[in-house]
Amino acid sequence: MSEEILKQYDSQLSTLEAFRIKVEALIEELAQHAGLNVHSVTSRLKTRSSLAEKCRRDGKLYNRFDEITDIVGLRLITYFDDDVDKVAQLIRKEFLVDDIKSVDKRKHDPDRFGYSSLHYICSLTPTRASLTEYARFRSSVFELQIRSILQHSWAEIEHDIGYKSAVG
Repeated sequence: MSEEILKQYDSQLSTLEAFRIKVEALIEELAQHAGLNVHSVTSRLKTRSSLAEKCRRDGKLYNRFDEITDIVGLRLITYFDDDVDKVAQLIRKEFLVDDIKSVDKRKHDPDRFGYSSLHYICSLTPTRASLTEYARFRSSVFELQIRSILQHSWAEIEHDIGYKSAVG
């Protein structure tokens, strides 16, 4: 089944890249218009090799391309923890958020210091998808990670420590 998923990825690559660029610019503009002072908005498109690895990973079985919700990924970094919730409100107002697939990793263990982030799986609202410039992205989804700069720094440290200990 992963070969079929990779074929779909290959055939949709240019659309996925255009969607990534469009959504990143839109989120930056929406945050600015709402008066939210954010540190950064970045995005990435999952590489083919990363997607292939994800399809092979133990414990996960993907039957269809549209089951994978993080092929287009964005990260919005705020300056303060309180701003994460303000951004979340804005995103809920401007996009469809899949509450079943989204997760608030800030609420898992309040006594443990560590990775903390809000992960939303989003798609365009019908109103936005009806606009000419967004119509071809009607069925596209993206993962948006929202976290403060302190949470982001900790995530980077955890990643580097985990990666270096796994390699070395």
